Amino acid sequence: MKAIIMAAGVGSRLKQVNGDKPKCLIEIDGGTLISRSVSKLRERGITDISVITGYKSELVHQALQSRVNYFHNPYFRVTNSIASLWLAKDTLCDDVILMNADLYYEDAVLDMALAQTDSVVMLSDCTRIEDADFRFGVQGNRILKTGNRLSNEETDCEYVGIVRIDRSFIHTFKERLDEMIERGDFRNWWEGVLYDFIDNGIDVFHKDVEGAFWTEVDHLGDYNRLTTWISNNRTLGYRIGPPLGERAGLLPDVTRYDGSKQALS
Repeated sequence: MKAIIMAAGVGSRLKQVNGDKPKCLIEIDGGTLISRSVSKLRERGITDISVITGYKSELVHQALQSRVNYFHNPYFRVTNSIASLWLAKDTLCDDVILMNADLYYEDAVLDMALAQTDSVVMLSDCTRIEDADFRFGVQGNRILKTGNRLSNEETDCEYVGIVRIDRSFIHTFKERLDEMIERGDFRNWWEGVLYDFIDNGIDVFHKDVEGAFWTEVDHLGDYNRLTTWISNNRTLGYRIGPPLGERAGLLPDVTRYDGSKQALS
């Protein structure tokens, strides 16, 4: 299992929180968003982690040091994440977790992604419809419709920002990625490759995170939502990070991707 973290974004709507740093370097609960994701992956035995940088890449390097591999998109201001992923396409040769770098999530969210076995699974949240950003219309575990313009009536869940692609689907995914880049689709999101499959009747699946907390941190409202959640959970006596429902002082075992157990400390 590999992991790829998309970290080329600027985060211009968060300057009052983060100054001129990349948004993945927002500090929450004693660490940056991206450092937290790297730690969560490594705790689960996933050490082949690639980070794709763009804006102020040197700051991301300073934050993560040698804990990850790096790819850089020098054209981040005129392209989107599909171009960033294409630059790292040679790493796509095994089961892979792809995630956006501006995410904060409970451990249960990542564990759900790692547990999936279908060809390609996008995590979703069926509790967030009214205020959903990128929306899915689904039937069972299949995604039928996508977009940020779906009405509430058409929306069944919101995209979380984490995807697991099985090695059995990687070759098909890379071929479509190449095709979209070759036709000049540089300003698409990397997930646009998956949406292209859906539009052409190829199954892409979703997994509902079932109310576990997560948020992207893309603007001040997201940031305030996250800090409020952390504050409330501290007040209730919960540890921030372990799976939903873990009480303070209890240090659960983490199941690594290789199936072994590792105690948190």
